[in-house]
Amino acid sequence: MLRASILAVIAIAIVVPTVIVTGGREVEVFVTEEPSASPTNVPSLMPSFAPSSNAFQQTISLLTDESFSAENSDVVSLFRELGVSTMEQLLDGSTPQGKAANWVANEDPISPPLEIGSQKYIQRYIMAVFYYAMDGPNWMTCSEGGSVCNNGSPWLSGDNECDWFGSKCVNGELSQVSQGGFQGNNIFGTFPEEICYFTEMSTIVLNNNKVQGTIPPCFGRFSKLGILGLTSNSIDLPFPDEAIEGWTNLKILLLNGNLLEGPFPQSLTKLPALEQLQINFNFLTGTFPAFNRDDTPKLEALTLANIGLGGTIPSDLFDIETLAQLNIAMNSFSGSLPANIGQDFGDGNPLQVLDVGMNDLTGEIPESIYNASNLANLVLSSNNFTGQIRPDIFTSLFLLNSLVLDNNQFSGPVPETLFFKSQLNVLTLQGNNFVGFISNSICDAKEVSSKQLRLQSLTLDCEEVTCDSSCCEEGTECV
Repeated sequence: MLRASILAVIAIAIVVPTVIVTGGREVEVFVTEEPSASPTNVPSLMPSFAPSSNAFQQTISLLTDESFSAENSDVVSLFRELGVSTMEQLLDGSTPQGKAANWVANEDPISPPLEIGSQKYIQRYIMAVFYYAMDGPNWMTCSEGGSVCNNGSPWLSGDNECDWFGSKCVNGELSQVSQGGFQGNNIFGTFPEEICYFTEMSTIVLNNNKVQGTIPPCFGRFSKLGILGLTSNSIDLPFPDEAIEGWTNLKILLLNGNLLEGPFPQSLTKLPALEQLQINFNFLTGTFPAFNRDDTPKLEALTLANIGLGGTIPSDLFDIETLAQLNIAMNSFSGSLPANIGQDFGDGNPLQVLDVGMNDLTGEIPESIYNASNLANLVLSSNNFTGQIRPDIFTSLFLLNSLVLDNNQFSGPVPETLFFKSQLNVLTLQGNNFVGFISNSICDAKEVSSKQLRLQSLTLDCEEVTCDSSCCEEGTECV
């Protein structure tokens, strides 16, 4: 009787279906009117934050519903034109979009709270999408709530988003994302297309991180982009022509050490403002890209080392009057060096670095190369070059710092005389057919100001070439 008189009181949650109408669609979610007296093991059908606030529901409508009115309708329309942040993404608490929408609606610590639909509201939402898409909680520095942030404010803090670490704005709109120092910032993920909203974007530098995937086509909206640095990541091809065609002001493109595999993107040879392209250590195929002075008239530095290209070196490249650095080492280029290397453009030639080492090049050094009076580093090693080196090379090219000629088929005597103001630091001659001796003028090259020997590395075949100075015994490598 006692057991029968005990009443088990169970509080039952009343589940009421609620409909959110947005974008012309009805999405049914479930809201509990009263909390359960005991926990339940039944998982929620939707993220717990989805219906938790009117601000969240308004944010979803703001981003997806064309009928939703906002005071800054132009700002909202520009975002909606991108066709990103879908309803499914926003209502999924595991996506960057869902996390960002919840944060901007319910957790953003900015004070006073922002007006839903304002430019800053949308900007902070998009930057939060970037943060979550790039694994922001695991960044090495300046993540949300992080205590270590020596340059700028932590991301997702209540501070002005233009002051978040690595960020800068122009007229209140994000124009720079730069987190690419020597060690990077452990940024991991793919580019969310939401960031294409920022048409003021001029600098993206994420070197030495773990950015994956391809460049989104909408990057073509970045007509003001001047620097794109993605060295040492996991970027892959293809590069959409739609993106590259929009980079009319791109000056610096850094893509060393990625996962670029396939034909060289020829659209990169059509960037009118390009000054520097680095794409070393990738897995490309094909022949030398068709750079020329009509399409890339401002090109100053081109580095294509160890990327798998072959064929001959086009002479059009050396008609570019601004070209100062060329590094195409460790490829399979063949044929001879173009005869117009070092040509005089009226006020000399700007070429300072020429590195064609470890290819299959043949022939003699073009005479015009001796006119490149600004040349500081000349690397011709590990090819099949023949002929003799002009005796006056060190007077014609008196700014030479490194002359690397090893493992070719050069013959004849070693140049005897250094100009008294010579900058020569490295001279590598072994693996050739040179004969004769190294003169005192080479071994005794000294720094006038410090009285120290400037020539720090001299390598030669001592069976064929001898020294008439004791310096060879001290600092010369014989092979």
